[in-house]
Amino acid sequence: MRIRISLFLISVFIFYPLCFILYPCFADTRSTIDVRVLEIFHPQQLTVTTTSHTYHIRSKENEMFINKKKNRIFFLAVTSTVLIPGEIKRTYRGTLKIYPFLDELMIINRIPIDSYLASIVGAEMGLAPCEAQRVQAIVSRTYLFGNLKRHQQYDFCDLTHCQVYKGMETETVESRDAVAATAGMLLYHDGAIAELFYHSTCGGKTANFSSIFEGNNEVLVSVSDSTNCKASPHYEWEWYLPENEAPFQELAISKKGYDGRVTEVLVDGIPERGWPFRMRIAQEFGWNKLKSSWFTVEKENGSFHFKGHGLGHGLGMCQWGAKRLAQDGKSAEEILRHYFPKLQLKTNL
Repeated sequence: MRIRISLFLISVFIFYPLCFILYPCFADTRSTIDVRVLEIFHPQQLTVTTTSHTYHIRSKENEMFINKKKNRIFFLAVTSTVLIPGEIKRTYRGTLKIYPFLDELMIINRIPIDSYLASIVGAEMGLAPCEAQRVQAIVSRTYLFGNLKRHQQYDFCDLTHCQVYKGMETETVESRDAVAATAGMLLYHDGAIAELFYHSTCGGKTANFSSIFEGNNEVLVSVSDSTNCKASPHYEWEWYLPENEAPFQELAISKKGYDGRVTEVLVDGIPERGWPFRMRIAQEFGWNKLKSSWFTVEKENGSFHFKGHGLGHGLGMCQWGAKRLAQDGKSAEEILRHYFPKLQLKTNL
């Protein structure tokens, strides 16, 4: 009997607390995901606060110090606020895991999926009718389950490369309601979770997959969006690139898709695919310069004059268009059928 009592006490006072310490390593990833946050700031020092504690954390020569004491890894399983001095302050639900990585601090937020989606809907769709927010919740959930472990050490980053995630900052009553109202809803194709995309502004017509990426995807087809996204500041745009600043001397469009996107350009006579060209130029001069691959270009008064439509790749759902369709009384299901006519909406509970 005494042996049994001793084993019980050991389990209570040692192994039970240990479960909480190890929880971030073994939590059920079907209900939670790992998101790397604030990577864009390359943090080397930060302050983490809870309602009862403050932790000053810094990295030096690939080592981490917490309140001046060396530590290999830091776990915190309560809602926490992260401050990067002079840069940003954000509050996160779930668990934080912080450790040194390449002379920076890797910050991983393990977050319940519904809380993650509420933040995503608020960040990606913003102020919008409830049906548009529900569409965003379904599309973001589908993207999530179709792209788990997009990065080797974690599921997603918090940038547009994955989905924009800002912790509690972008959670709203409306975004949480949209996630709850669409619980379990995913888009499928031939019985599998669909591969899909979404973007800010299509400019009047969404893109065909082959106009952006190599390979085939018969699901993501171009659809006419008419003037649904005309309220977007990116519906039409133009940009002047001075010739003496351009990384080329001559530029000509050699091929276009039926959706209007440039599929090939001649850069100083050398062919280059349209979307990679747009990405290369946007990385060099800014994402709000050459906004999409739907453009024309002419030399004019010492500059390359670009005129174009839309913001982003143009694949799948147009967010500004979805807002307008919701304002016009369309349901979430109708909006999804418009942008994804070959997909099926199913509920998994």
